Amino acid sequence: MTMRKNYFIKKGFQFNFALKFAILIAFEALLIAVLLMQVSGNTLTTGYANSILTIERTQNFFFMPLVLIILISVIGIGLAGMIVFILLSHKIAGPLYRFEKDLVDIGYGDLTKRISLRKTDQLTELKESLNSLVKTFDVRVGKIKSILAELKDLTSKNENEQGVTARIKVALKKLEEEVDRFKVTSGPGE
Repeated sequence: MTMRKNYFIKKGFQFNFALKFAILIAFEALLIAVLLMQVSGNTLTTGYANSILTIERTQNFFFMPLVLIILISVIGIGLAGMIVFILLSHKIAGPLYRFEKDLVDIGYGDLTKRISLRKTDQLTELKESLNSLVKTFDVRVGKIKSILAELKDLTSKNENEQGVTARIKVALKKLEEEVDRFKVTSGPGE
């Protein structure tokens, strides 16, 4: 198993994910600051500023230190969080990219295609469900092809041969049963 070297697989998805996390951290820090200022609105604090004992409103005393702490926290935690999310999000972005590529091939009719992911990737349950779906289509379309081949063989036989018409009707009935398993939005009678 090879290690993924490119952590930016779906750049827009990953960047938006990390940016939303950083905005959330900034919003939380701002909310904490506003709540602290609101709670301390009618209180006084004593403290030393440059070796001088001062008595001030708590909001005024803690405003600048709080602003610095918030800035450092938002920048530090925001950047660290963005890096972690970018490094971890490729475990989601990689499978999404793989699904997109493989589903295009399947959409063009390649029912032999199976989606494969790394063991450490996320969305393995979705991969298994999609592979099961494709396998079911593969089996059903294979049955339809077999029945069509049988019909083609029967129609090429001599019309006077006994039972050919009856065998064609049986094959057509099998074909109809297989095709009727699919619900479609267009076709005869739709």
